[in-house]
Amino acid sequence: MENQKIELLQKKLQALAPYTIAYSGGNDSTFLAAISQYFSLDFCLIHCISEFTIASDTQRARNFAQEHAIPYWEINISVMGILEIVTNNKDRCYYCKMAVFKKIQECAYHNGFSNVVDAGNVSDTTDYRPGRKALTQLGVHSPLLEAGFTKEDIIKGLQWLNISYSKTSNSCLATRIPYGTGITQDILDTIRRAEDFIVSLGFEGVRVRYHYPLARIEVHQEDIQRIVDLVMRDKIVAFFKQLGFLYITMDLEGFKSGNLNRMLNHE
Repeated sequence: MENQKIELLQKKLQALAPYTIAYSGGNDSTFLAAISQYFSLDFCLIHCISEFTIASDTQRARNFAQEHAIPYWEINISVMGILEIVTNNKDRCYYCKMAVFKKIQECAYHNGFSNVVDAGNVSDTTDYRPGRKALTQLGVHSPLLEAGFTKEDIIKGLQWLNISYSKTSNSCLATRIPYGTGITQDILDTIRRAEDFIVSLGFEGVRVRYHYPLARIEVHQEDIQRIVDLVMRDKIVAFFKQLGFLYITMDLEGFKSGNLNRMLNHE
């Protein structure tokens, strides 16, 4: 990791303090929190929980804040009552980010923090990210992006700071549902149960894409051979059929973040 990037990041964060980090519990926001503490800056973490949030992410966020004695708040928001979100068109993430970050800003300002920052970085700009427009409109800062950090830089930074990290970036449950398929609580619960079951079998970086009545499973390429083992396969098929799926398939390309964005025709 380049010293120049670290120095630039430090200057940007110092200029924003006191600030709140929109904290998901993932690698990117964890690095932003850890480096902020390393620089001895005035900041806090706010973790927003919605129907799309994965429970293990929340637990990871709580554990990190407690272990490192960082001020931490959890706030709750219901996104299922927002029509523009549950209809699940290609701008869903814009409306979701707008609702979530407004809530985070309210909490931050109420507790005396002048700015809200997110952990967006250069690597995020290579995929379709309509939520970034909402952050820009709300005046949310992205210091990692501004300082030129990629996800590779972030992993190196976590290693340098001796902070544990996941080899797979996570995303909200809505990203498992193809655009145009309406989002319901039943669908979210089905996806959550399906992914939790595969994780319980010892896999990491699991995605169950919902193409009802078909489920498309993604795991890391190195795990494909193990998951299609006859015994493992029979367990998954039986459980998924209990969830109501008629067809259970494995994506032979393996896990890929933002996979459903391939279906979009966008500039």
